[in-house]
Formats: sequence, C-alpha cells, structure tokens
Amino acid sequence: MTYSVALCGLTARDSRLLEIVINRANSGRHTFHASQAENTASPRVAIVDASSPISLEMYQSLRQRCPNLLAITISDHGMAGDTRYRIERKSLFLQVMRVLEDLAEHEFTGTKVSSHPTLTAQQAQSASSLASATDSAFVAGRAGQPQPLSALVVDDSLTVREQMRMALERLGIACDQADSAEAAMQLLQHNSYNLAFLDVVMPGTDGYELCRKIKHNSYTRLMPVLMLTSRSSPFDRARGALSGCDSYLTKPITWDTFSQAVDKALMKHFRNDRAQMIARGYRT
Repeated sequence: MTYSVALCGLTARDSRLLEIVINRANSGRHTFHASQAENTASPRVAIVDASSPISLEMYQSLRQRCPNLLAITISDHGMAGDTRYRIERKSLFLQVMRVLEDLAEHEFTGTKVSSHPTLTAQQAQSASSLASATDSAFVAGRAGQPQPLSALVVDDSLTVREQMRMALERLGIACDQADSAEAAMQLLQHNSYNLAFLDVVMPGTDGYELCRKIKHNSYTRLMPVLMLTSRSSPFDRARGALSGCDSYLTKPITWDTFSQAVDKALMKHFRNDRAQMIARGYRT
C-alpha cells in the first residue's frame, strides 16, 4: 500500500529534495509518495516545519479535512512538536525514510518500534547521495532559502519591546513580542525561536518562573534565554542562574553589550557555526 505524504509549506529546496528521497525509496516495507500539501487529496502523513507559521497553518487546515492525519515535525533541535515523530533539521534527508517507516509500523500496522533509530550505513549513504545530487543546483539557483533567525521578546513595557525589536532587526533577527509570561507560553506552543529575552519583573508569572518553564520543557530547553532586568545584585544574578538562563542583561543595555550577548548566545546555540547564522540572515 502507498501512503500519501503532504509537504506543508516547506522551502522549495526542502520540498524538492524530500520528494526525490521519499518517492525514489524502495528498500522499506512500506511505500510512500510525497507531494505538496495543496496537491495531496487524502494524505496519511504530513511533514511540518515547526518554526514556520505558514507550515503550521497548512497542517492545521489539513487536519480539519483529514482528522486522522499524522505529523512529522522538523526543527533545529529535533524536539519541537506534539508528536513522537520528530527530526532534527540537519539530519532531515538522512532520517526521513526511517521515521516514515517507524510511523507506518507503529500507527498503521500496530507494531511497536523504536522512537528514533538511526539509518543503516547503506541507507544513509543512499539518502545523502540523493540529496546531494540536487542540493548544489538549488543553492546555485537560490530556489530555497534557510529559515531566518527569530527571537521572542517578553516584557510588559511596549517601549522596551519596540526597542528590542529594532535592535534585533539591526542584527537581522525577526522578533515576536509578548507582554506577559502567559502570552509567551502561547507563542512558544506554536512557534520555534532561536533565542528569547525575558523581563524579570512582570505582572503574574515573573521572568524567573517563565525561564524555569522553558528550561524544563523538552521542546524549548535548548533555546538560549537572556534575562532583562534593572536589578544587578549578586542575589538577582544567582536567581537568574538557578532559573537556567543563559545570560543576564542589566537595563539600560548598551548596543555593544546587547550585540555581544546575542552573538555569544547564537554561537553557542549553533555550535560556533557562524556561516549557518549568516546564511539565515544574521548581521554582525
């Protein structure tokens, strides 16, 4: 039996490569056919980019038409999404067939399988070759672009949020804003961010508690969190460290301090791969 796979709002490059990898695979027990979501009549599986609002909206629309639709989510750290079928972005083309096979075995035939096995060497080489065969053409043609960097700013002051937005845009980073911890948690449920800035003092849940929630959540714990506060005592810094924050910025924040803190956080998040940061729009 052939299972239809809907590609939901992915980049042109990723969609094309996934179609090649999935549609040409013939070594597994199950057969899959991948196509753009708008061209898939009755999909059984959707591949969704957890960091793309367009991709998520497309998936939700498909779910209304196909309530039993199952999702595989893609994210930078491989943990985003409310499904057990998740793939780290850098391993997408190497892992997608094995995850699809797992999903089919577990969901369609009822056989228990491992949650995230690795490919055999032969399968990995085959998938890598398929991806590499067209990757250079797509890069040269600039048909697909990497996901831009994004940040979440949480502060009950509109003035501060706007100042942060302008500073982040100067660095080439898009920005979503929330005026409370509760609003931030709503955004975090539906979006993936490369870093977050949390004000310490806010009505309701404060920044320390929000940071603890972020760091205790398996989907968001690897996201760098920078605390914003006018308090700079050793006690306050200790509270920030205990909450799990990655950096502590004291207001008013100078441009040099801000840009250096962002650069340090992103370099750690991207494992010192500055080229990847620049490819996603980062400006120093």
